Amino acid sequence: MTKPRLWITRRLSDATLARAQRDYDVVINHADTPGTAAELVAASADFDAIIPCHSEHFSPDVVAQFSDRLKIVANHSVGVDHCDLPALKGRGIVVTNTPDVLSDAPAELAMLLMLGAARHAVAGDRIVRSGAWDSWSPAFMVGKQVTGARLGIIGMGRVGLAFAAKARGFDMEIHYYNRSELSAGQAKAPSITTVLRACWALPTFCRCIALPRLKPRI
Repeated sequence: MTKPRLWITRRLSDATLARAQRDYDVVINHADTPGTAAELVAASADFDAIIPCHSEHFSPDVVAQFSDRLKIVANHSVGVDHCDLPALKGRGIVVTNTPDVLSDAPAELAMLLMLGAARHAVAGDRIVRSGAWDSWSPAFMVGKQVTGARLGIIGMGRVGLAFAAKARGFDMEIHYYNRSELSAGQAKAPSITTVLRACWALPTFCRCIALPRLKPRI
């Protein structure tokens, strides 16, 4: 029996590729460069399925040129904002994504950035690597204590909730602003400005927004 043909637009993990090659006739973009509009259109005539990343853009103009062969766009990403869903649905193409698998990764990176900023990790690393550090001082590179600090989170979706769970390990006082109030936990702040004024750190887990400009706090 002939296997369905699958185009994988970027270099994925070895385990993922092995699983794909077991079940499909796979072509991999070993150059690992974003697929262009012309490549997507050409692929729609040669493949039954595409596994893209957020780097490939399925705009209405691109989708309008697709062959009827393509049946599914199986995203290797949580977001689908690079896919025009109405256009793909209109062509009878199924679109899938991977919710939940990436919630912890960005939350961990956000925690890394917050801890690094609080304790001057990057500056300290540079001082050590340059050979400028030669002794200890009680007031040198002390930074800010994260434990017990007030944390504001804008966007309490999957990633925001994962970050909040990790922050509770530092006994942080959590405030949040979200489109809807959570059924349990901290009360939702009435505005982003309220969170900005109340909190020391403010990770955001949402699409780009314009934050209000406030006077610096000491």
